[in-house]
Amino acid sequence: MLHRLSGQLLASLKSAVIAGSAMVLMAATTPASAESLLDIPPVPESGPDQSWAAIAEMVMVYYDVPNTGPGDMQCSIAYYLTGTPNCYKAQDESEFTAVSRAIKGYPQFAHESFGELPIAMRWEEAKTIPPAEIIQEIRFERPILVQIEPARNEGEAKAQKRAVLIVGFDGTADNLQLIINDPKVYPGTQNPYLEFGGHVRDNSGQYQIGYADFQSFLKWSATLYKIKPD
Repeated sequence: MLHRLSGQLLASLKSAVIAGSAMVLMAATTPASAESLLDIPPVPESGPDQSWAAIAEMVMVYYDVPNTGPGDMQCSIAYYLTGTPNCYKAQDESEFTAVSRAIKGYPQFAHESFGELPIAMRWEEAKTIPPAEIIQEIRFERPILVQIEPARNEGEAKAQKRAVLIVGFDGTADNLQLIINDPKVYPGTQNPYLEFGGHVRDNSGQYQIGYADFQSFLKWSATLYKIKPD
């Protein structure tokens, strides 16, 4: 009788150890769903149609690119692109193209203007990138420039291709939530992030929205990523 009880006790202990080991293994292999956010505070647009310049400024400040002046950073970037002091990009250039050109060329120009060693930027281009790649980019502390084309708002003649910045994420590749800096001031009832399941994180222009909703409803169509100083 004693021998049988000892055997049952050993069997119970063995089962408990196996179950405990399985739980530890599951915890080790299950991806964490903690939020990850770059130190890029949202910057609101300084005026209508100036959100592209605010996006460019965020990237330059993040990478410690100096302001060449004589005005504020946004006007300096616009001057670099157009050669005119009116602080606006060329009318026929999309926001995404203007910000892309600034990222690719302004850092080197700015450092050389101050007699410093030129710093070229590296990047890659794509249409869209999958959730796992977004997670990797943010974990490597690199913002992601993307182009969207949400439905036009009242007063707009046509839908606009716009530039916004992915600066973080929440969740895992299976249920990814994107954290977006978008400086555009939207009319209260015509905000595409709120319309398609997102929410406001910062009233200066930061939103959180599901990856699939962002891709489908805000019509994500171009990407500049792996952005880093050479």
